[in-house]
Amino acid sequence: MSDDIRNLVRSDQVGTAIQAGVVHGDLHVAGAQPLRTPRQLPMAPRWHVAREREFGELTAVLEEGRPPLVVIEGAGGVGKTTLALHWAHSHTDRFPDGQLFANLRGFDPQAAPARPATVLRGFLTVLGVEPAAIPADPDAAAALFRSAVADRRMMIVLDNARDTDQVAPLLPGTPSCAVLVTTRMRLSSLRVQGAHVMRLEAMDESDASALLNRMLPTHAAKRESEAVSAIARRCGGLPLALAIASARVAAHPEFPMSVLADELDDETTRLSAFDADDESASLRAVLSWSSASLNDRLGRAFGLLGVAPLGEISVAAAACLWAVPPRDAAAMFRSLEAANLVRQHVPQRFQMHDLVRLHAAELPSGAESTRAVRRLVAFYAYTVRTADILLYPHRHAFEVPALPDGCHPLRLTDEPEAVAWFGAEHALIAVMHRIAVDRKWYEAVWHIAHGLDTYQYRLGLLAENVASSRLGLEAAMAIGSVRLRASSLRQLGRACTRAGDLDEAGRCLTQALNLEEEAGFVMGQAHTHHDLQRVLSLRGEHEQALQHAISAMELYRAESNPVGEAHALNAQGWQHAQLENFVLARECCERALELHSAHGNVSGQASTLDALGHIACRDGRLDQAVEHFAAAARQAKQLGNVFAEAECTEHLADVLARQGDAEKAHRMLRVAYDLFQSQHRIDDADRVRARLSREGSAKGLD
Repeated sequence: MSDDIRNLVRSDQVGTAIQAGVVHGDLHVAGAQPLRTPRQLPMAPRWHVAREREFGELTAVLEEGRPPLVVIEGAGGVGKTTLALHWAHSHTDRFPDGQLFANLRGFDPQAAPARPATVLRGFLTVLGVEPAAIPADPDAAAALFRSAVADRRMMIVLDNARDTDQVAPLLPGTPSCAVLVTTRMRLSSLRVQGAHVMRLEAMDESDASALLNRMLPTHAAKRESEAVSAIARRCGGLPLALAIASARVAAHPEFPMSVLADELDDETTRLSAFDADDESASLRAVLSWSSASLNDRLGRAFGLLGVAPLGEISVAAAACLWAVPPRDAAAMFRSLEAANLVRQHVPQRFQMHDLVRLHAAELPSGAESTRAVRRLVAFYAYTVRTADILLYPHRHAFEVPALPDGCHPLRLTDEPEAVAWFGAEHALIAVMHRIAVDRKWYEAVWHIAHGLDTYQYRLGLLAENVASSRLGLEAAMAIGSVRLRASSLRQLGRACTRAGDLDEAGRCLTQALNLEEEAGFVMGQAHTHHDLQRVLSLRGEHEQALQHAISAMELYRAESNPVGEAHALNAQGWQHAQLENFVLARECCERALELHSAHGNVSGQASTLDALGHIACRDGRLDQAVEHFAAAARQAKQLGNVFAEAECTEHLADVLARQGDAEKAHRMLRVAYDLFQSQHRIDDADRVRARLSREGSAKGLD
């Protein structure tokens, strides 16, 4: 027998080995190879910056005592892997037994998602388990992995997970290991199991600029700071976009950065500016990996969101865009949010990143897009009309065209709901208004302009009121309707009056009156006479203004319109007061107040109380003037009519000053100043500010 004979038993578990027969030489019992200390973390990008809050949040979770299971979710390109790697590298000392890393390829277009069994085999092998000893059964392999890492302090990073089923077998069973999972999806099952979930958002503009400056050569960033800011802004806070932009700058250092900034400024070329030969460094490709994972219905919905160029959208509006019931729209949004393609920033309202929207806009067909946008425009035109009627039910409501198939109107029920809807949607209505103009959908353009008038007046949105009224007039002329044209001229005249452009206001209202007289529109004539008296009054032509107010009253009476009659009586009272006929002025306004009160017209009551305050003040009845102005300001505030509230409050301050109550007058002037400022009524704000300074110094107030 050779002296070289050796007897070796190799096993993953050491037990008793029995060999029949004679044992020659020594018996050696060997377990698995000694566990190595794996260091699998890839290198983190060197430019990580501006994620201090998220970095601190991860550290705080670790400091809670038990190493955490953390899920970092977010859209493609937002920097999930970068954050996870930087944090993991900075805390390797907390995990002396090593770090494991696996790219689960959840959204890789070139390969199928990694199978948990394959990942487990790789982990177990690096941990020292002989390949032949790794069970073929996935559950057994997962159990062996849990045994291998039990009581070991390790960091496990599972990158780019597609779903919970892919992650669950890779989780340790003991609390000694920390696990970081990055994903584009919302892994709700892990949240239920107690995972700490961090949703990673795009960076704000200042952090994005800081990151871009760090990526660029120092001399270039300083030399073209404006271009750097423009590039950062168009990258929308996506770290991947910022990295691609900096790479493009580095590729052509001889080019001014303004070239790239101009390319990014154009929506038609912006997404292409982030393309590259390498798909992993191409923003369009990276975004497509998420959209490609959607089923046909969700893919269609995602694409149509891209053709509606809105910063956000409500469930009700999206239901019309998609031609589905609101309940289905809510469910579809939940799925898109789970894929981190949209974000619900407030209940029932969703946002999409600008660059994600540009990608989405490339997906649907032209014909379907046109039908979808038409439904969305119709939704806004119809809802604006509904909301406007709730704000001012005494206003004539023109009939809107029939809603297209698949468009479900929003049923607003009362004035507060209408005000809230306008407040949430006003900026989006302006976008849809412009889209309707560009596509020459003139009926929708006209109805949106008409329906915005009351809200914009109440909020003191004077420039917006003039702009939307002009669009309404252009649409009316394209439609060719004399009635709509006259109404639009009158609306633009009112808007110009409020904005202080009395010359254009007079021209518009005179044209409107001529059209209405030629066509025999009696109610229109009444409205226009009333509006003309306001213009003439502001010009100081009170005799002529009074004649228009009388004409308006007679026409309103002929048409049995008591609210219109009340407005005309109030106008007469105002003009009488300017002409120092205080008895007649008071009689007219008191009769107007009775009519407004009888018909529930709160805005008319506020206007008339303001006029009565002026009459009382001019007539020397200062206590009554204070009561009237204070009541007018309260009612204007109740309506949300900050335009009227500002003026009534200043009027109240005037009377208080005349009574000698300097402190209260000063306080009311401050309120008026803030209201004027909020409405960008610069001349009014400057006037009140000068008074505050002058009267405050005189009275020892500040």
